[in-house]
Amino acid sequence: METLEKIQVIKELVTKYFEENAGTTIGWLILERLSEDEKNHIINIGTSILCTKWDIGYPGGGFVQAFVDNDLIRAIGSADGTSYKGFKFFAQLMYNVGIPSFL
Repeated sequence: METLEKIQVIKELVTKYFEENAGTTIGWLILERLSEDEKNHIINIGTSILCTKWDIGYPGGGFVQAFVDNDLIRAIGSADGTSYKGFKFFAQLMYNVGIPSFL
């Protein structure tokens, strides 16, 4: 499987996890106020986090690398406003979603 196909599979996993869990991990009131761009940003960052964690494609940027490295201080310092809203989502995503066996 090509790298771009693997990334697409991971993005689909993250999107599904977001649809099923964002209300409880981000909070229903915050989720209702997120724009589509913010939701897509959270999904893209979540995808980058899992790709970085599993060494698929290129490593993520400063926030993603700090998050994967479990460096809370650097992750908070590197987070933009939308990523900050997704902190709990990202943590639960990393903990609860395993790499598919076919990747």
